[in-house]
Amino acid sequence: MENIRKEFESLVYQGIRSHGLDELSSRLLAILYSEPDALTLEELSEITGYSFSAVSTAMKMLSGVGLVDKTKKAGSKKLYFSIQRDMLEMTIAAIKSKNECMVLPALRGLPAIIEKCKNSKDEESEETLKIIDQYYQQMLALDLIFKNLIEFTEKVQKEMGKV
Repeated sequence: MENIRKEFESLVYQGIRSHGLDELSSRLLAILYSEPDALTLEELSEITGYSFSAVSTAMKMLSGVGLVDKTKKAGSKKLYFSIQRDMLEMTIAAIKSKNECMVLPALRGLPAIIEKCKNSKDEESEETLKIIDQYYQQMLALDLIFKNLIEFTEKVQKEMGKV
């Protein structure tokens, strides 16, 4: 059974790594996804071979962005880490986060920047305006894509719940 779990963990790692996370963070997420129980920092350090400090830093980042859940068990001072195993829910959360952190701030701030650029008398303002406007159009498109993707994923999620 251990070989099957390691093979599964490797596939999960490859999928997570494709999202641009570093090697340690990807490995930690894959381990947590394939383990049935929550794990401590010490256990994760032992499994990965990374220092306690490196694992702790990575887990702070992963829990900070909502990819991992941390809890304490009654009577223990240790933190236990687990992961959401619903890939559709994780996908929805990732899309929402990308939209909230990148797209929405751009959509709020770019109109004023575009207006300033239009009113500028600088020789380079026309070229700069093209670049900024193209970026703004891309953000509008991403906003629409993300909203539709979230809606579609939630619909699939509901359909799966009926099965």
